[in-house]
Amino acid sequence: MKRTILSLLLIFTAVLVMAGDLAVLENLGFSHDGRYFMFGQHVLITDSGQAYAETAIVDVAGNSFVPGGWKKSGWDVPMIPNQNSRGALYELLGESVNLKTRYGITHLEQGRLLFTRTDGDESEVKTGEKGESTPALLFRDFGDIEKGREYTLILNQESNTEGTVVSSAFGIDLTVKDSNGLEASYSIGRPGYFRDGVESYRIDRVWLGPAGRSLIIAVAKIDAEQSVRYMVESQTLN
Repeated sequence: MKRTILSLLLIFTAVLVMAGDLAVLENLGFSHDGRYFMFGQHVLITDSGQAYAETAIVDVAGNSFVPGGWKKSGWDVPMIPNQNSRGALYELLGESVNLKTRYGITHLEQGRLLFTRTDGDESEVKTGEKGESTPALLFRDFGDIEKGREYTLILNQESNTEGTVVSSAFGIDLTVKDSNGLEASYSIGRPGYFRDGVESYRIDRVWLGPAGRSLIIAVAKIDAEQSVRYMVESQTLN
């Protein structure tokens, strides 16, 4: 019996080590016109006994942070049962009231969730002159009956390793087709920008802003220990 319990504990510990620190992504709202989007993330870092949080306000058209729009901080917290990191986000939000007001962010203006990842989401699409198959995300905006948009997202990524340091870059090819069959294509991200410590990327969520033109793509950054942090890419649709 003792040997069984010890084995289970060892397996459980190994799973925790492999899982890494998984940040929680939060949609903190759009401005009424959809020009700006605010998001946050928070994570409990057990090794250092800290709750860590980030908040950011994004200029959707520019796909960049507004001036002074990115904030981050960490707080020492007791490692007790049921401890979580959400309090760190609340503390940081208290420091962002002026920015939130300046850019008209409303936490209740969540936009429309178009996609959230589950296992087996990726399909194959034909790309290139020879019709090669490429993994892609395919989904429709069921909340917009009039336009009936269909979205195809292809995540292109590559990694480099120098010594023991891994770095990765990515770009996203986006195609949007309306109910009349008209297509618009976009290239999103910085394909040549390699981020140190990132082993791979994954698209986890996609939102459409309140005016129907602001697309937000939440991208998970995954390191060698399978820890997850988030960033967003934004695109104004035609």
